[in-house]
Amino acid sequence: MIYQLITTSSALAAFCAQAASAEVLAVDTEFVRQTTLSPKLGLIQLFDGKQLALVDPLVIDDWSSLQQLFANPAVCKVVHSCNEDLEALATKNLLPVLPLIDTQLAAELAGWGGSQGYAKLVQRVCAIELDKSESRTDWIARPLSALQLEYAAKDVEHLLDVYQALKTELEAKGHYQLLLAEGEHLISRRCFALPLPFRHLELKNSNLLSPRELAILRELVIWRQDYAQQHDMALGFIFKDHHLLDIAKRRPGSLESMFNIPDLPGREVRRHGKTVLALIEKAKALPLEQCPAPYYHTDLFGGFKEEMQKITDGIKAAAKASGIAAEFIAVRRQSTEFFNWCWRVSDQDRAQLPVPEFLRGWRREILLQHLPLPQHIQPLI
Repeated sequence: MIYQLITTSSALAAFCAQAASAEVLAVDTEFVRQTTLSPKLGLIQLFDGKQLALVDPLVIDDWSSLQQLFANPAVCKVVHSCNEDLEALATKNLLPVLPLIDTQLAAELAGWGGSQGYAKLVQRVCAIELDKSESRTDWIARPLSALQLEYAAKDVEHLLDVYQALKTELEAKGHYQLLLAEGEHLISRRCFALPLPFRHLELKNSNLLSPRELAILRELVIWRQDYAQQHDMALGFIFKDHHLLDIAKRRPGSLESMFNIPDLPGREVRRHGKTVLALIEKAKALPLEQCPAPYYHTDLFGGFKEEMQKITDGIKAAAKASGIAAEFIAVRRQSTEFFNWCWRVSDQDRAQLPVPEFLRGWRREILLQHLPLPQHIQPLI
């Protein structure tokens, strides 16, 4: 396999100038993310069908040529399972990447199965078995060995073959434009992050807490996110989600009480205990009417399982009517987002939240007539 290792901005600009005439560009990244909040980009792989480049982001100081290529509407960018790649590229201000095709989503839309790995698709399309032995490489360490570089190159070498096979099938089904629309959505949704004061809604089982416990949880989640950003530390290395839930439910009033909470890491209690206790007291002093409720419009609320089932049934009905796989239309995260928007915030607070993905773009067109729309939500549609 022939590839070019790019270690200068001028070499990157030369590659991008040539790739600008291509119809498609395969893109992949290698990064390290074990203890940090943000991924540490270690390599960018690019293949336009003729030239394959491995870009070393640790030494490039001018990204303008790649920014222009990624934004070039005449060059379709192809990535497999792109969410983490986009997050890694964002650390170098390399977004947007448009037009964008995600081959994992393409396989789902084509009926090849959900969450298909790249190696499995290459095996299916090219009858080639990829070596994944270098997948746990430290991509920040230098120098990278020839074996590591070859492994990285293979991640884009066959990606265009997979793309072409999927494109042919999706065009025959009339779904290729839908896939492009989903690529636009993947880029735009980065602008619709849940505001920090509402991030506690994303924690599993937070709906089981009382208003006072939710007020404590809200303070803890805000503090953890701020601390993680300040120290570039993964959230789970501060306190895991279930640790925050346990603290909110038990409301410890002393360090000794915190140490008695099962499974709560003593090291983190020693490091953050006083801060956590202060946050608990702050939330306990809040007037009850200012505490978030588990649910709102309870007179209309049928129960968590019942309302989620209505959403699931709506997705299935939309899938049947449109001929689009339910797995492509919606994932659990999106259903939960819609549920929370309907039931877990007050009417006043709802205005501060982004519109749910179910009610934006192509999903709105497919889902709107099938989704359960509570009475208090209907005026907003």
